[in-house]
Amino acid sequence: MMGFRRRLIALLQPPPPSSGAGTSRFARVGARLALASVLVAVLLPLIGLVAERHQRTAVTRDAEIQARRLAGVISHEIGTEVGEGRALDRPRLQQQLDELRRHIGGDVEILDLRRDVVAYTMPGEVARRLVADQEGRIAATLRDGEVRTIDVGADVAGEAVKLAVVPIRAPDQSIVGALLLDYTDLHRQLLTASEPIRRSTLVAGVAGMAVSVCLAYLLSRGLIRDIRHLTDTAEQLAGGDYAARATVTSRGELRQLAAAFNQMADRIAERRAELTDLATLDALTGLPNRRFMRTSLTRELQRARRDRTPLGLIIIDLDRFKAVNDEYGHLAGDEVLRRVGEVLRRELRSSDVAGRPGGEEFAVLLPDTGRAAAMGIAERLRAALAKETIIHRDRTVTITASLGVVCFPEDGQDAELLVQRADDALYAAKRAGRDQVQAPPGDRPGL
Repeated sequence: MMGFRRRLIALLQPPPPSSGAGTSRFARVGARLALASVLVAVLLPLIGLVAERHQRTAVTRDAEIQARRLAGVISHEIGTEVGEGRALDRPRLQQQLDELRRHIGGDVEILDLRRDVVAYTMPGEVARRLVADQEGRIAATLRDGEVRTIDVGADVAGEAVKLAVVPIRAPDQSIVGALLLDYTDLHRQLLTASEPIRRSTLVAGVAGMAVSVCLAYLLSRGLIRDIRHLTDTAEQLAGGDYAARATVTSRGELRQLAAAFNQMADRIAERRAELTDLATLDALTGLPNRRFMRTSLTRELQRARRDRTPLGLIIIDLDRFKAVNDEYGHLAGDEVLRRVGEVLRRELRSSDVAGRPGGEEFAVLLPDTGRAAAMGIAERLRAALAKETIIHRDRTVTITASLGVVCFPEDGQDAELLVQRADDALYAAKRAGRDQVQAPPGDRPGL
């Protein structure tokens, strides 16, 4: 060992001056380059393995993040229904889960506080095995409300079942049950999508080892930098920066690796966009749902306070919509709701935000819009809806709506008060005979 150390020190020391210095220096430079090549050749595969491990970890982390978010959206909707006074209805929840499974691509199980299965889409034997909860982590979520991702025993394919466990909370934040989302397929899909990257990473390491024998200096200056950039980009993607993309200066395998990585990032971004649409858009009209509108109202109020600009809010309720369903059928009612969504998209400005909070009720946010302009827009919407006719099975269906209009800051300083005042204005329009636009009682009369 000591002999090897002395030889290595002697190799790295400057050559002594001599008449044959030129030949000796060439030999020593060659040895140093050889040593540098060996070091780089050893280092590159190690970097490839680390990058592969980072990418696998990033994929697992992204699958967990998506599963937690999706499970949280589903549990929120279930908890909202419980809060509205409806008990856990097994047949209804089972039907709801069966419909959801076509969109989310994962099995779901709902448990009550006694860990009794209320509804599920996974195979019966798997559902019963999960309820056993031998390690007590599902019971812990029911107890402390913490969101957990856990791995349980192997499935029929010999792979551990990956679960996201989230509490189901009523609007008063009390825990009424738990939702188990099996995201094993999502994790497997993301791993499969990243397989070319991981394989290319290892190939790039081996190729770099061979090339480094002749091009150690160039590779050490460019190759490692690009691999580190790929690793950093993978970590950015895992951290939620879905716009992160890999750019490299090298050619060949690393460029292919960057292209494969970017393709995977595009697929992940598309998948995330689909899940976001499922969580924030109303499936019937394509408009934002209650959750999105509540968030948008809070955001626009903050902007209006900061910029000291007005903000208009219109609540729209279709007149006698129940009669449309009763007389023409629910398919006609669905067509009416879709047509209303089309009218709102057609008549509103690009800066306005229209949504369907639920039922026959719609809402419109009007940034930078005062009372007079908001009333004018509401009247234009009312007139446009009144002109619409829908032909359903050779029968003509007409639409009218009552609209309540409020504005920040004169009608309220916070979202809750604005919505309450808008409801008051809407009821005033109903009392005035429907097909009306009204401001809150006590304000200026409607148009």
